[in-house]
Amino acid sequence: MPPNYINLLSQLIARHDFHQNNFPEASHLQPTATADLCEFLGEEVIYQTIATATTPKLYKIPQDLPPSIISALHSQGIQQLYSHQIKTLKAVRQGKDVILSTATASGKSLSAYLPILEGILQHQFTALSIYGLKALTADQSQKLADLLQLIPEPARPRLALLTGDTPPKTREQLLAANPSIITATPELIHYALKGVHWSQPWQHFLSRLRYIVLDEAHTFNGVYGANMASLIRRLKLAVDERGGSSQKLQFLMLSATVGNPVKLAKLLSGRSRKRNINKPERLVWINSSGAAIPERQLIVTKPTHDANSDVARIIMFLLQQGQSGICFGNGRQAIKNLWATFKQEAVTQTNSGIESQVAIFYGSLTSERRMEIINSLQSGTVKCILSTSALEAGIDLPQLDFAIIRGWPGSLQAFRQRAGRAGRANSGLIVFIPIAQSPLDNYFAERPELLVSAESELVSFNANYPIDIAKHLMCAAVETGIPANKLKHYFGKSAPQIATALIEQGVLHKSRDKLWAKGFPHKDVNFRGGTGSST
Repeated sequence: MPPNYINLLSQLIARHDFHQNNFPEASHLQPTATADLCEFLGEEVIYQTIATATTPKLYKIPQDLPPSIISALHSQGIQQLYSHQIKTLKAVRQGKDVILSTATASGKSLSAYLPILEGILQHQFTALSIYGLKALTADQSQKLADLLQLIPEPARPRLALLTGDTPPKTREQLLAANPSIITATPELIHYALKGVHWSQPWQHFLSRLRYIVLDEAHTFNGVYGANMASLIRRLKLAVDERGGSSQKLQFLMLSATVGNPVKLAKLLSGRSRKRNINKPERLVWINSSGAAIPERQLIVTKPTHDANSDVARIIMFLLQQGQSGICFGNGRQAIKNLWATFKQEAVTQTNSGIESQVAIFYGSLTSERRMEIINSLQSGTVKCILSTSALEAGIDLPQLDFAIIRGWPGSLQAFRQRAGRAGRANSGLIVFIPIAQSPLDNYFAERPELLVSAESELVSFNANYPIDIAKHLMCAAVETGIPANKLKHYFGKSAPQIATALIEQGVLHKSRDKLWAKGFPHKDVNFRGGTGSST
């Protein structure tokens, strides 16, 4: 690592944004009382602090919501709404885009879906919800399905979950039922758009599309973000070509840990032009949470030269205290090695049966195995999960008492997402175990207060990178064809020049004022820049 990198990092994270980072303001931070784990760790603890609990800001459920929605909320035990949920409802009713950046476990999903369900029930609109991970897509779809089940037939909106785990025949059946809401990964939509020309259900869905939900918006960074922005452009084109209105689309973007929410929202939605002084701002930023925040304790240990052994001992101790939780490692091999060490620790402590309470979780597991692990956690058979970043995003796990973060995860965003898995309803414990061999781990071990106080990183990408635009132009030309006089409108000011180059290469063609192409250019787009697919 270059010597000046640490200094640059220090400057970048010197800014403070306590509320957005899920900890109360500094005046509310108090040293914790000596906890059992601190006594167990002894001199290994170099930092501990507690974020005191906050009370919720609740309001009555608006009585002008459709009665079936009010009844469904009551059936789930929801008698009041948080202030940010009310604000989101009002903004969407006014035709606004929304970026919602309240804390983890603050009810952001319900904030988005209340106005969406209202629009579906009252106007027969449709909604597309895009999630970056298959596990997150399935989790959020199940939560939404539970709510929809409480709306009586025949008014009940239909939901279709589409990921790479959904067999093609099942996808066709789900689409044939004319769903009002589709939840999917970006890659699934990327490939599905190629078949819109032959799919009456897709055409029907797109002609009525009004809402696009982008959850965990902070993950759309770099190449991933650029591809996501271009996918949105293609979606707008597909909506217009099928008789809908891209101008009336409303974007609802959710993230608890993004450092520049407004800029990111505008980049993703493509509505980043300068504001017209004669028109009100289209985007509404809601960052003040009305949800209660449980008490959370953060413990940081000295950097360790034997992370697996130290983490295994901590997990063993917490399990013996009757607690449940999750431990994050940076990669599949890391958690497999930790799992082997934990089993050896169980033998050493003559507690060989305890390993049955621990399971490992990573993205390439089959969907059946992933669901089995989550269900085991819910039933109490499994007490602790060793996970990669696959469970980092906002999946609602059962109430967990602790989250252990083994090694610096690469960003404050990732750290806070992982920390947010614990203490979502009751008090929680977060333990950060720095790795001695890592310069960044040592950096934060020396400045642990930054874990609480520093602002999350900015998300950035070039939505107009010529090579990316060229690839998505080719995809759009195969999917719907592109009106030649609207190249700039859909794909930016550099699009005409890029299209000319593609025509000269003989891969893009012009006929009857439209640009079209053949083949399967979709295979040339890697959404995550070589990090794998989550379709």
